[in-house]
Amino acid sequence: MLKIRGKEITKASLAKMIDGSLLNPFTTKQEIQDLIKMSLEYNTNSICVNPNFLDDVVEACKNQKGTDVKSCVVIDYPFGTSTLEDKVAMAKDAVNRGVEIIDFVIDYGHLKSGDRDHLLKEVKACVEAAQGRETRFIIEVCYLTDEEIVTACETVIEGGGDFVKTSTGRFGGPDMRVIDLMVKTCAGRCKLKIAGTGRFWTTAIAITTLAAGFDIIGTRSAKSIVDELPIFESMVKNFEVE
Repeated sequence: MLKIRGKEITKASLAKMIDGSLLNPFTTKQEIQDLIKMSLEYNTNSICVNPNFLDDVVEACKNQKGTDVKSCVVIDYPFGTSTLEDKVAMAKDAVNRGVEIIDFVIDYGHLKSGDRDHLLKEVKACVEAAQGRETRFIIEVCYLTDEEIVTACETVIEGGGDFVKTSTGRFGGPDMRVIDLMVKTCAGRCKLKIAGTGRFWTTAIAITTLAAGFDIIGTRSAKSIVDELPIFESMVKNFEVE
């Protein structure tokens, strides 16, 4: 039996810690339908898409039977460069369309310019626009210094965000040092979501990041991560930590 932080990890429980995501700009409607089918079959935490396919996901989640998959949308993905007013408008539109979770990309250009006040104002406004929906804030760690990562995490916490998310998945994922830094910064104060490029994800990396203290994984590789859990379990039987 594999346990993480006291919780038994099965295929079902692992799937519930994954947001099935498909965020490529060239994604087709059929690919979204395939994602929906897989996510409902595996009962993932959510189905995360761009705004152009949100209605498909909301409808599927409303009509599901025997599962509790949530609808999730990204806002201002992947650059975070829209104005605050535009981000708020997009969030309100998503709420009106029935979304349950919103992943915002922060304006990390202002963060890197040292303008924490701008970021705090943005986080607070986006949380308010979400009208009680779960909020995550993507900080794109591959472009940030350690100090900027800590500042981003602290700002999301102060602004009332539910999660800090490492990355959009378009440009790379965090290394273990960054994972450790974010866990130490946010532990007990804010939840954490991790994302990376498609090749970043294996069952081993997924389990390791969850063990480190992350709560949710965002990936288009949900099926393979879950399906390969028994292989991973057979491998770790040979691990010894002293």
